[in-house]
Amino acid sequence: MIKKTILVFSILAMNAGFFASTAKADSDYDFSWLDPEKKIYVLQNRKYRKAGSPHLYLMGGMGIAETYRQAFQYQPRLGFWFNEDFGLEAFYTGRFNSNNGAFNALIASNGGTRPFIREINSQFGALLNWAPWYAKINVFNSILYFDWYFSLGLGAMDSSIGVDTKNASWKSQSLFTVFAGTGQIFHLSERFMVRLDLLGHFYSAEVYGGQTGTNEDNILFSNTSVNLGIGLKL
Repeated sequence: MIKKTILVFSILAMNAGFFASTAKADSDYDFSWLDPEKKIYVLQNRKYRKAGSPHLYLMGGMGIAETYRQAFQYQPRLGFWFNEDFGLEAFYTGRFNSNNGAFNALIASNGGTRPFIREINSQFGALLNWAPWYAKINVFNSILYFDWYFSLGLGAMDSSIGVDTKNASWKSQSLFTVFAGTGQIFHLSERFMVRLDLLGHFYSAEVYGGQTGTNEDNILFSNTSVNLGIGLKL
């Protein structure tokens, strides 16, 4: 009788240990966002990595909602990611400007009155990039991996100001500029990428650019550009 009792308790103990270990194994795969022990940190592996190598980009795009100007631009960038979250980047922007529809409509409706124009010729600066999100999407039954980043930086802007189309009477100004933007890097392979970027620039300048007899108070101006380009991990 005693032997049978010992055998029963042994079987019960073994079953209890089995269920306890099974419950523990199941808890290791609990994907609840409220998991207090945080046993699962990443739900997918990162296939392509940015960190540890320079990145070279050649981008092009246009200004959005420019005052009286239609602006197209080219923008080479050179960056380096210290890890998968943070990186630094330097860039230069060259621009091609022409009159837009708002300019032509103003001339036609005001009997030839010429507006005062501030034209952006070029920019350069440095950006701190932060990429908090890495994800993948299904595009035509192919998996596309991408990083979503945010940018903040400082630099300078070369501008010209004057009336009507650009001529010798225009005044040149170099202005301190703050840049802020966001964008996405789409990984085609370990070395090649496609990039979409939205970058705003903010600067303080005289309203009429130092013209005699006008208000000289400085105000805050802003412009935005959208760029698309290709990249190479060196």
